[in-house]
Amino acid sequence: MYQYFQTERSSKPLKVVAASLLLVGVIAAVAVYSTKPSSLALQQFMLEEQEFNSFMNIHNKEYKDEAEYNARFRIFRDNVAYIRVFNSLGKDWTLGVNFMSDLTGEEFKSMYTGYIHRESSTKNYADLSSVEAPTSIDWTTKGAVTPVKNQGQCGSCWAFSTTGSVEGAWFLAGHSLISLSEQQLVSCSGSYGNQGCNGGLMDNAFKYIVANGIALESTYPYTARTGTCNKSLASQVAAKISSYKDVTPDSPTALEAAIAQQPVSVAVEADQAAWQSYSSGTVTSACGTSLDHGVLAVGYDTTASPPYYKVKNSWGPSWGLAGFIQIGITTGKGVCGIQMQPSYPVV
Repeated sequence: MYQYFQTERSSKPLKVVAASLLLVGVIAAVAVYSTKPSSLALQQFMLEEQEFNSFMNIHNKEYKDEAEYNARFRIFRDNVAYIRVFNSLGKDWTLGVNFMSDLTGEEFKSMYTGYIHRESSTKNYADLSSVEAPTSIDWTTKGAVTPVKNQGQCGSCWAFSTTGSVEGAWFLAGHSLISLSEQQLVSCSGSYGNQGCNGGLMDNAFKYIVANGIALESTYPYTARTGTCNKSLASQVAAKISSYKDVTPDSPTALEAAIAQQPVSVAVEADQAAWQSYSSGTVTSACGTSLDHGVLAVGYDTTASPPYYKVKNSWGPSWGLAGFIQIGITTGKGVCGIQMQPSYPVV
């Protein structure tokens, strides 16, 4: 913030000048008793602006003009204040500053979610009654999970959830772990009910892959735009699935049994501060059940306190626990609705 001051030499008579000096003296005396609060406020403001400028440098933020800078600074200050108050409450998880800390909640939701919550009349539920689920499992340590990816400002979370579960299933079927193309799903699966960067469903994406297969990410790279389908690239199939299964909803036992077999696509409500500013620990409340984001359950630990699902997100490795989040295991719909609509592919 810059302030500009101008001074000019006075040509007033001496008495006027003397009276003016007396007035200045009175103002100065009053100021002695009022500078402490304003000084502290100014110091706090300067520290907050330094923190904001550091945030801009770390996350390569640029704003078009002073008005946008000031607006983003105000949002950042509000988010940081919330983070500090929340972390003082001693919850099971902590919040922190990340690349989304200059966004309002509404902006965050519009940019980084994209799951379309739609009930289907046709469900193909898996019979998991014979599965003996261990007390914990983590597919990231077993080679079945590719590195964390980044959907960018495109509502394509559903595509990343889909490729993640297909990548895991393909690997566990005896193939090499390969990174599959989200862009193919974003650009080519519209006739199956998906809407590119405007949202979609994992089950719809599974149906597309059953019919068409899917290419490597390196063959059909991600652009964070819906675009048009490149049929030539899409025809270079690297992996296939034969079908997909839905998991009995609202059941931690069923979801654990499914995850015990392979990584599972799940939907959550993520349009809350618990996700926007998540840093560490296990989210056990405060995120709702209005599903709006597709992610990948890659493990769980029922021996932990509190017990949790390990979830791979698609907001890059600088978010959360190196791109992952822990969601508490509970009954019913589950924390953030994680147990409402799980599904997984069958190779």
